Amino acid sequence: MRAASRQYLGKNCNVEKLADALEEYFETHGYVTQSAQKGGGYVIQARKEGFLRDLLAADRAFTVTLTGKPEDFTVSFGIGKWVQNLAMATLEGVALVPILFFVEVPISLWSYEIEREFWSYVEQQVELRV
Repeated sequence: MRAASRQYLGKNCNVEKLADALEEYFETHGYVTQSAQKGGGYVIQARKEGFLRDLLAADRAFTVTLTGKPEDFTVSFGIGKWVQNLAMATLEGVALVPILFFVEVPISLWSYEIEREFWSYVEQQVELRV
């Protein structure tokens, strides 16, 4: 999976409610989440917990950023480092990085499926204009 962004123009969507809906999406899929509002944007991090997950990817999390205004906004999705105090981090400081394919093929394949489902959910929420 690579870090990916999609820009939504002329949608007039409530970005704050979209951020809330995306955090809820991860929570209903069994993820531990944290979120913060930073300036004109939102950051959401989601990760699974458990012994095996901690062993393989202790500091990794799906990271979503939303920036812009209701009529024109951008959603970015990728893997980032789990930030211990997300409220204190800057929006620009939350980096999205690709997964190293040659090292983590199973994780990459699993992440691809999560990404596909995530974008489908985002599209539904934007069409509903949350």
